Amino acid sequence: MNEPVQYDAAWKLTLEQFLPDFLSLAFPDIAASIDWSAPFTFLDTELQEIVPDSESGLLRVDKLIELQRRDGLPELLLIHAEIQAQRDDDLPQRMFRYFCRIMDRFKRFPVSVAVLADPVPNWRPSRFSSDELGCGVEFRFPVCKLSDLDLEPGLAMGNPVARVIQAHRLAQSTGGKPSERRKGKFGLVRDLLTSGMPDREIRKVLRLMHWLLALPPAEELTFRQDLGRLGKEMRMPNLSTYDRLVWEEGRVEGRQEGRLLGLQSTLGEQVVHRFGPEGFLLRERIESIQDEAKLRSLARTIVSTTSLEDFSQQMPR
Repeated sequence: MNEPVQYDAAWKLTLEQFLPDFLSLAFPDIAASIDWSAPFTFLDTELQEIVPDSESGLLRVDKLIELQRRDGLPELLLIHAEIQAQRDDDLPQRMFRYFCRIMDRFKRFPVSVAVLADPVPNWRPSRFSSDELGCGVEFRFPVCKLSDLDLEPGLAMGNPVARVIQAHRLAQSTGGKPSERRKGKFGLVRDLLTSGMPDREIRKVLRLMHWLLALPPAEELTFRQDLGRLGKEMRMPNLSTYDRLVWEEGRVEGRQEGRLLGLQSTLGEQVVHRFGPEGFLLRERIESIQDEAKLRSLARTIVSTTSLEDFSQQMPR
């Protein structure tokens, strides 16, 4: 099995880091109505007041943003965006409920949009309606179905969100298939590192891919070894970016498991580089070491160790 996918964390960060790119890809008409030269603000505190913790949930992201209009009107534009990674039949009513709460809080109409990031082809809600004894309401909201998007133009223009969506689709199609996910992840990371995208954006997208395409430790180690070999073959200067990402942040925002994985993976690569294919014989033993201090000590020791046998004797039994 694969590691749990961090859909909510990944999409929350995607909106925060790549909002113009996201809207231009998912809702181009709305993006075109915004003055992107002016600053915009995420109203997280205000949204928390509107959306109680009891109503928030995993596999769903809500963001409320205040932006400057391009048409010159003085009133700022409020956009409420919800990203839904699984089918939820309560979505239309919830969108209407939040619309009303935001309107009541700010005394102006927001623009509510929904991103359907689920894998269900025919689930496409875009309206909520109610009619009781002649009293009724119909609420419509723009929808973007991620599975419908043609990503090629975005990829060609260097839109980082197009690469995030690629990773999202791969995560959904490889549930319970760690080997298939590893191979797909390798292809996406390789393409990203050779895309010509600025290093700063590459690092941001790599983090999101790492969350969306989480692998079991053994598959992650194989993935990084494959990536290391590719780097030597192609002399890719950006390869170390992925290693630094895992070392510094771990699989999820610096969790201890992520640090251990980074240390185990790096040590495994060092052993193979130092002693050749025979170094793979120590792979399982390296993965079993759960002591960060010991892993770091072994990483320093390998530089002066004369043989694989000597190094093996210094490893925990």
